[in-house]
Amino acid sequence: MRQLSIVLLLFFSSQAAAQATDPEWPCIQVLVPEIVTAVMWPEIIPDEQLELWKSDPELSDLVEELASVDEFTEEEQRRIEQFAESIPESARLATLNTVAQGIVTTANKRRDKYIRGIKRYTRQQIAIANQIEATLNDLAVLDNNNAQTDKSETERAQIEETLNWHQRVYDQREHAITALCDVPVELEINLSSVVRELAQYLP
Repeated sequence: MRQLSIVLLLFFSSQAAAQATDPEWPCIQVLVPEIVTAVMWPEIIPDEQLELWKSDPELSDLVEELASVDEFTEEEQRRIEQFAESIPESARLATLNTVAQGIVTTANKRRDKYIRGIKRYTRQQIAIANQIEATLNDLAVLDNNNAQTDKSETERAQIEETLNWHQRVYDQREHAITALCDVPVELEINLSSVVRELAQYLP
């Protein structure tokens, strides 16, 4: 029982330490809710170019394709090269600006889904931890009751079974958090690779 109390303490402490400003963020990685295009793209994008990709089917398809990359490979490099070299020199800067903005905007939406999923997962973990705490309190009540009866022993067995089940679920889910936390980072790395490759073709 003492071990479970320690687990609870460590869980809530880790939440606070991981992200003091957002208790629902369990990851060691600092929470970056949104990637800013200016951080990755070397050009200043005029306001009138920010959403032009939405009205061009070819650009929209390219943006969706490159923003959904799970692993940046030579195939994506060739795709970017073919596209960039097909643009007339006079239109290349504006077009690449538009595509870069579209890729970052679309990738941000994808990242946001994962981030919201991680936070939802954390809320579920907190709920399970609260259930464990409540079950520990039930056991404490039984411990404070000096009368040992068949009924109390049966009740204790039921409570301990519930406690063990909650603990197993909690532990299994806890092992998955590291992998979940890696996903937004991997998406950001792939996004950076795509945008950096695209920038090589700026005039």
